Amino acid sequence: MGEIKKILVVEDELGFAKMVKLRLESVGYSVTIAGDAYTGTQEIFRNDYDLIVLDLMMPAGGGFSLLERTRKIPNKADIPVVIVTGKTVDDEVKRLASEYNVSEIFTKPYNSVEFVDKIKSLLKDA
Repeated sequence: MGEIKKILVVEDELGFAKMVKLRLESVGYSVTIAGDAYTGTQEIFRNDYDLIVLDLMMPAGGGFSLLERTRKIPNKADIPVVIVTGKTVDDEVKRLASEYNVSEIFTKPYNSVEFVDKIKSLLKDA
């Protein structure tokens, strides 16, 4: 099967983060949870991840501030990012998502089958 892909979930709602972690682990991924943007940024600096699942509204800066910092790290700039947010996806969110090369945006509540399928396709595991 090859190496297990590593996913970082940056989400301040722990119950939701654990649900995402269980769902992704059930299809064979290794998942780490970071509870805020600062911790998420530190995780990205310290470890190699194949994909990031990112909330937008959370403590320590929010999702776009994490992306702004991450996209400046040469060997981390191209990590695929999937946003899962309770925030309304308005034109500003779309503009920033495009600017930071976000692969997909899911609005809570989201379709978990579509979510997992999108992650599989981004990680070329479909």
